[in-house]
Amino acid sequence: MLTSDPQQGASNYSPPAGRSIWLSHASDPGVLLQGIIMMNISRRNLIKTGAVGVLAAGVSPMLSATSVFAQGETVAVGSLHDLTGGTDVYGVPSHACMKMAIAEINAAGGLLGKQIELKTYDGQSDIKKFPQYAQQAALQDKVVMLQGAITGASREATRPVLRRYKVPFVYGTIYEGGLCETNAISVNTGSDQQAIPLLDWSFKNLGKKVFYIGADYNAPRNIGIWTNHLANQNGGTVVGEEYYPLDVTDFSTAIAKIQAAKPDYVHSCLVGGPHMAFYRQWAAAGMLKKIPIVSVVFGGGNEHMVLTPEETDGIIVAYNYFEEIDTPANRDFLARADKTMGASRPYINGIAIGGYTGPMIWAEAVKRAGSFDYAALMDALKTDIEWAGPSGKMVLEAKTRSTIQDMHIMQVENRKWKLLETQSQVRPFDFGGACDLLANPRNTEILVPKV
Repeated sequence: MLTSDPQQGASNYSPPAGRSIWLSHASDPGVLLQGIIMMNISRRNLIKTGAVGVLAAGVSPMLSATSVFAQGETVAVGSLHDLTGGTDVYGVPSHACMKMAIAEINAAGGLLGKQIELKTYDGQSDIKKFPQYAQQAALQDKVVMLQGAITGASREATRPVLRRYKVPFVYGTIYEGGLCETNAISVNTGSDQQAIPLLDWSFKNLGKKVFYIGADYNAPRNIGIWTNHLANQNGGTVVGEEYYPLDVTDFSTAIAKIQAAKPDYVHSCLVGGPHMAFYRQWAAAGMLKKIPIVSVVFGGGNEHMVLTPEETDGIIVAYNYFEEIDTPANRDFLARADKTMGASRPYINGIAIGGYTGPMIWAEAVKRAGSFDYAALMDALKTDIEWAGPSGKMVLEAKTRSTIQDMHIMQVENRKWKLLETQSQVRPFDFGGACDLLANPRNTEILVPKV
């Protein structure tokens, strides 16, 4: 059975009897944001992009780009985010946070005596652009690190290119979990790091009967597996489970099924603009104040600011970061963000914050290595790296290249998040020891839950 470490607020697991939930290897996994039909939220013109055409230079794929970085006073890193197109609502604030991090590193004297030059590429919400720009970044611009790729599809198009040219890849968004590769540094959370604390709390505080509703693609189905598993662990029951295509806008049948099942709460993994209709229809049916909703994805697109308080008040979520975290470190971070990005900046949520934490954690690894050289950096990553930021203490775990960090369970109230509970230092799930990059550094697969 799975066991929880109460001192860590974490999840150190062994398989439940008679049921395996890991060791399924996926070459084309889904992700929390993949395939989402996006909401119409203004980008506020935060950035101007510097994307240019691709140069496929004749450089040996065995040559590390980081071994031929500029010998002058600057060194280049790359930002490959969606600055236009359907997923720019995530890419624009993530890129803005990355720009802020690089500016702060430079203002503090740079890194190893060099100023960081940020090369910006716009993925344009087009999967084909990502391998092209990754190759340009490695071969033409000779970046020593590249961060970005919001969706699972863009991530999977990007990381083989960077692995080939030995350019460290920092992945800064929330995702389905299971990324296990020495060249890929995940500074945000897998869905398990959100779902386990949130559902453990929900079964304890809201009741034992849950109804799960999600979008019909891989990641929400994976989270459905977690929901069933955690129900078993907490003596609970999943009284209903429904999946809907991303373009569905009529949820009257779903609401009727939930009403008939009479759950203590609903776990929602509905995503994207059309699926916001569920929350409107749920409130219109008078259900918002009768049956609570919890979610690991609500708020990722700032839905709590798009919908009205009458449609959202009381929804409970779990993320590693909220602007409402009331600590001196976060208040200082937000003051700097206001100064750097301007008063019209977007709300910085648990997705966007990865744009800031990624360069900072990478910089700690470079300092430890004492070099931008690829081999030296990979050697430095063989031990845990600790850094404290606006969301608290973060530890990049050597064996998984994923991040241990605090998780905050929050409830929306009048378009603001109110803290219910913080679970400290939640560990990334290691799939029963299957993700151990110290023992198996050649692994490049994605591990996903499997019944």
